Amino acid sequence: MSAFWNLWAVILTLIFFVLMVSVVVKYWRSNHQADQDHTLGTFDGIEEKDAPPPKLLFVSYAVAFLMSAGYLVLYPGLGEWEGLVDWKQSDDKLSSPSTTLNEQFSQTAETTLEGLAGVPEIVNSGQILFQTHCAACHRDNAQGQKHFPNLIDQEWLYGGSDEAIIHSIAKGRNGAMPGWSEIMRPDEVAKVSYYLASLNQRHTDVPEVKVKVGKELFAKYCSSCHADGSIANPAIGVPDLSDDIWLHGGSIEEIQHTINKGLNNLMPAFDKQLTENEILALGAYIRHAGSEQQQRLANLEAQSIERGEYLAYAGDCVACHSAEGGEPFAGGLPFVTPFGTVYSTNITPHTTEGIGTYDFDDFQAALVAGKGKNGYLYPAMPYTSYQYLTDQDMVDLWEYMQSITAVPRRNDDNSMMFPSNIRLGLLGWNIVFMDTDPIDYQVPEELKSEVENVEKWQQGKYWVAGLGHCSECHTPRNIAQALIPERIFQGNLIDGWNAPDITANELYVDGWDEATLTDFLHTGHSDKGTAFAGMADVVKNSLSLMTREDIESMSYYLLSGDINNTIASDAVPLKPKGFDEDSYATDIYTTYRQTCGACHGDDGKGRDPIAPTLLNNGIIMHSDPFNTIAVTVRGLQPTYLDKDRNFMPMASFEDVLSDQRLAELITFVRLHLGDREEPVTAEHVREVRETLEAAGYAGGLHTTPDMYDRRDNTINIR
Repeated sequence: MSAFWNLWAVILTLIFFVLMVSVVVKYWRSNHQADQDHTLGTFDGIEEKDAPPPKLLFVSYAVAFLMSAGYLVLYPGLGEWEGLVDWKQSDDKLSSPSTTLNEQFSQTAETTLEGLAGVPEIVNSGQILFQTHCAACHRDNAQGQKHFPNLIDQEWLYGGSDEAIIHSIAKGRNGAMPGWSEIMRPDEVAKVSYYLASLNQRHTDVPEVKVKVGKELFAKYCSSCHADGSIANPAIGVPDLSDDIWLHGGSIEEIQHTINKGLNNLMPAFDKQLTENEILALGAYIRHAGSEQQQRLANLEAQSIERGEYLAYAGDCVACHSAEGGEPFAGGLPFVTPFGTVYSTNITPHTTEGIGTYDFDDFQAALVAGKGKNGYLYPAMPYTSYQYLTDQDMVDLWEYMQSITAVPRRNDDNSMMFPSNIRLGLLGWNIVFMDTDPIDYQVPEELKSEVENVEKWQQGKYWVAGLGHCSECHTPRNIAQALIPERIFQGNLIDGWNAPDITANELYVDGWDEATLTDFLHTGHSDKGTAFAGMADVVKNSLSLMTREDIESMSYYLLSGDINNTIASDAVPLKPKGFDEDSYATDIYTTYRQTCGACHGDDGKGRDPIAPTLLNNGIIMHSDPFNTIAVTVRGLQPTYLDKDRNFMPMASFEDVLSDQRLAELITFVRLHLGDREEPVTAEHVREVRETLEAAGYAGGLHTTPDMYDRRDNTINIR
């Protein structure tokens, strides 16, 4: 715009502004002279009084004028005035080239895409062309979205040479994969999907036998194009199926959908729409964007990335930020709370769907203060524990998160009830409930005589209180879902299971020692039982990937105790002796043999690889029988922690044992195999059952006491 028209726009704007202010001032003055008793005129019997305009109207005008004046000062709007905040429209980020594209090419001798990527004018022109022709599918950052490839990650379906890129733009691509639903049975499709998911070891919970059969089926149906699945074939656009890049989604369900329905990936040809130089400029921009990405990755320190990966798994990031069967760190896992459902977010470095626009300060604010770029985070994200990371560990974790594969998975919408859906309210939650004091690594005075290895105790506290965030599950919460610090580690109900009391006193009474607890945390198996449900996931995705030394320090800290967590002076370890001759002769032992003995053994010592021991089992010995009751009501799906030692599923006894008989059986087992003398009552069993049914974990078949009574009269075992 010329200087004349700039000046003309400024003058007109100011004149209009002054006139509007004058009109309002005039009416404001006349407002004070109005006489409500004076009649200005009548029409059809209706009198018009000289009433003043509402004061609210003038206040609204005043606010509008002040905001308008502020806008003109802060933002562009008056001719060439750019505003005090230096704000730019998104379209202004791409400046129009001062010369034509042909002129730009005539001024350079470069002919390769790599060379042209070093010419800023051509790259800028290519970026403008990319926004016009390519961004709808590949996003404006060229990182792609679901079904459309990332163009800056150096992974190319049809090859990354100049010739291949230019051919893709000019001639397009038409990659087709047939659907197999008419050829392969559903169970065969499932087994092939398990094999594919196992190629990058993301689904270690799939039984080895299914993976083996899936591999055989893959060789039969798919190897002509995909070989063994780990080799790309750019000639026909066949991807490497063993990497972390899943163009059409990498969950088990999405893989099966792709196998069943096939694909028809069509990219249009642009040789009729774009000139040769425009195609070269597009290729130059793609090369430039890819080079910037590679340079960014090259600037990351390998040692920090390695340490950061360890920290990410220690913090269980992948378990929470991966949907069941989904791609790592891409989010989508639901967390059901009393206030609604929160979904974990995509934390891959994708710039539109993940945290690719975060800098280190943004990342640190999320982990330390629970403040994301789009608002405050729900405390389902354990930033209340992550705040204790050291500065260097925070940097290392950040470096690793920048190095992982960007996944174009969109975040799910949370379904939180009002007013929990107002993110600003979480600031108040943080102010009231979040303890921001630095972690205290001094051994409490009352424990100094017990803690012989202070350094090991401190190391264990760092893991337990920080990245391990053990308290987030094992500590009761108040009505606002904040942890109750004076009841740390005293247990909490989660997903229909009791995250048990793991205070030093409980662990001591239940007979845990450092070696046994370390085995349990590191492998999921120990002489005191096997991890199951949520704890099995923690072991599989986090603790098993840590060093035994770090796990030992965690065990040492938990067993030693801390503030609000000490061993009572009168605490005595339990010493279960197992069934004796008198117990074998009882009627309740017959019930035990019929319901439990086939798997856990007549002596309760378990049967590898069928079922774990009940004798000296940590859950059987625990002061709270909730999980012992719950597992008989719910049953238990197997958790595949490793290939060599896995147990069979446990059947539910929902409709087999009455509440009274189940209470007698659990009391009997806890007495002889756990040395717990406190009886379990039928009322206790009923309360647990109703709690599970209300939460949807026990089938919801029996909802009233009289229905329980009717069922008890027809039960198989009395």
